Amino acid sequence: MDSALISEYKQKIVEAGRFVTSCGVMSLSKHGNISARIPGEDAFLLTAGGTLSELGPENIALYELDGTLVEGAVEPTSAEIVDMHGVVYRLRPDAGGALHTHSPAATSLAVAYEPIPLIYEAMARFDMTDGVPLAGYGPRGSSESVDNIARAIKENPNTGGVLLANHGVLTFAADPMSSVRANVVIEEAAILYMNARAIGQANPIPAHMVGLTQRRRDEFAEMGVQRAS
Repeated sequence: MDSALISEYKQKIVEAGRFVTSCGVMSLSKHGNISARIPGEDAFLLTAGGTLSELGPENIALYELDGTLVEGAVEPTSAEIVDMHGVVYRLRPDAGGALHTHSPAATSLAVAYEPIPLIYEAMARFDMTDGVPLAGYGPRGSSESVDNIARAIKENPNTGGVLLANHGVLTFAADPMSSVRANVVIEEAAILYMNARAIGQANPIPAHMVGLTQRRRDEFAEMGVQRAS
């Protein structure tokens, strides 16, 4: 396996760790773990211990997709959740990064067993048109937990994250930094969902407008940066 490529993706995880801890979406414990798929390989990197804010390359381990440890030393709490990340890469070939946190608002809904419907425009722009589903509870990283995550992903292919009942949130996207942005979107959506219900009701985006929202995003992206002449 290309050592330079591994070093590059370890650095991507380090940068994503610093970013997520600066976004205001972390729980009081600051607990979280981040992974990255190695392009062209049936392998991924995963934080192996320590805090995300002070993460270094030495705190990141290399695994095969089936969860076999290839390189590194892993603390027990990190070893528990390896397959939580592995199942994402096995089911979502488009996923290049995954993040697990206990973001307070999203975790509140996970404790209430409340999935998040498509109520926030940012969700549509991040291709979460199936909303954010709930994966039933199973002990942390257990086969029950992983099977529930797999079921939620299979039943909701158009999402970028899953609420973990009584536990937290798991997000995934094209790369580690994008998985952090997905976590931010889900945490914002959770806050808005709870606030809207407190003052009335949380209304989903009209179904016929979802595609229009995404097409407008794509059209402007294709035009690129606009500059004054």
